[in-house]
Amino acid sequence: MINVLVFPCGSEIGLEVNNALKYDKHINLYGLSSVSSHGKLVYKNYIEGISFIYEDTFIDELNEIICEKNIDVLVPAYDDVILFLSKHRDSIKCKLVTSSDNTCEICRSKKKTYDLLRKYDFVPRVYDVNTITKQNLPLFAKPDIGQGSQGIKKIEAIEDLESILVSNERYVVSELLPGTEYTIDCFTDTDGELIVSSMRERKRIKSGISVNSVAVKMPDEVKTIANIINREIEFIGVWFFQLKLDAEGKYKLLEIAPRVAGSMSTSRIRGFNFILNSIYQVMGYKIRAIPHLIDYVEVDRALSNKYVLDIHYNYIYVDFDDTIITNDGVNPILMAFLYQSINKGKKLILLTRHANEIFESLEKNKIAYSLFEDVIHLKDEEPKSNSIAHKDAILIDDSFRERYDVSEKCGIPVFDIDCIEALIDWR
Repeated sequence: MINVLVFPCGSEIGLEVNNALKYDKHINLYGLSSVSSHGKLVYKNYIEGISFIYEDTFIDELNEIICEKNIDVLVPAYDDVILFLSKHRDSIKCKLVTSSDNTCEICRSKKKTYDLLRKYDFVPRVYDVNTITKQNLPLFAKPDIGQGSQGIKKIEAIEDLESILVSNERYVVSELLPGTEYTIDCFTDTDGELIVSSMRERKRIKSGISVNSVAVKMPDEVKTIANIINREIEFIGVWFFQLKLDAEGKYKLLEIAPRVAGSMSTSRIRGFNFILNSIYQVMGYKIRAIPHLIDYVEVDRALSNKYVLDIHYNYIYVDFDDTIITNDGVNPILMAFLYQSINKGKKLILLTRHANEIFESLEKNKIAYSLFEDVIHLKDEEPKSNSIAHKDAILIDDSFRERYDVSEKCGIPVFDIDCIEALIDWR
C-alpha cells in the first residue's frame, strides 16, 4: 500500500488527483488543506488546518503529518505550492511528485519559458511594453507568474498599456492568438522518454478552466513541439503544455506546467492515468502505456453539489414504486446509496403498497430480496407511519402525503428522490 498525501486537496488539480486515485487498491489517499475546502467532502481521509506555505512553521507541520500518517508520496496540487515544495524537497520526509527545481522554476514563469525556447517558431512574438506602437496592436498581456485567466488583458489601444506600466506585477505582452486553444497532456519516464502525449481541444473555458474538453488527433506539428519541449526541459512523470492557433493557423505556445491539469480526466479516460503512473514511477516502477488509447473522449464540467447533513440514523425505510423503480427502470442513484448504506452497516426496510406481488417484482427488476432487513407490504390505506418502528431512521418516498404523515407522526427525516444525492457520501 502506498500512502499518498495531496496538498492543497481542494484545488481543481487536487480534485482531479482524487478522482484519478481514489479507486486504486494500492493507494491509501489523504487530502490536506490549510483552509476549509471542498476536499473534505470527497477525500475519505481529510486533514485541515496546516499553515500556509509562506509561514515559517509549514515544513515542520508538513513533516509531522508525513511521519504520523506514514506518507510515502506527496502530490503538490497548486502552482505556487509545486514551486515551493520543489525548492524544499530535501527538507520533506517523503517522495515528491513533480519535476526538478529548475524545471518548476522555468515553467512557473512564462518569460523564462519563452526565453528558453526562443529559437523555436512555436514561441509567440513577445514585445517590450515600453516600445509598443499603435501598429503593433492588438496584443495580449498576461502576468508572467499566474494561472488560469487571472489578470489577462487584451491590448487594443496604447492607453490599455497604462495599467501594465503602473502595475506591481510583471506582465508578458505577446502577439494576439485568435485561434482554437489546446492542451497536450504528457508523461515522461525516468529515461527522459515522452511515452504518452494526448491532445485535447479546450472548447469552452470558464475562469481559465476548461469546462468542455474533447480529445483530438495530434497533428505531426504538435508531436514535434511536444518532443522539442521534452528535450529542452527536463521532466519526470506528468506534465502538460498549452497551445493556441495564431492568425495564420500556426500553433503557438501559451504555457507549460509540471503537474496534473484540472481537465486531464479527458486524457485519463482514454486509458492512461497520468498521476497514478507518476506515483508508481516515483516508487521505482517502470511505466508503460497501453498500445491503443480510446480515440474520442469528451468531458463537460459544471459545479457539482456535495452536502453535509446533521442527521444520524441506522435504519432506512424506502418506498418501491416511483422511488426504487421509476419510469426508466431501477433508480441507479438510489441503489448506489442503498448499497453504500449496507457497506456502512445500515439496515434497509422496504415499505410499500405495491399493487402486485412484491417478491416477484423485486426479482423481475434483478433486485435481491436479501438486500432488505425486512419487507413490509401494506395492502390497504394504513399509514406508513404505523410501520416505522425506529427513531434512528429516515424515510425515502416519492409521495408528499406519505412523507408529511411520517414527518408529523414519527419525527424522523424524510426525503424525496431528488434529495438522494445529498445522502450519498462521496468520499
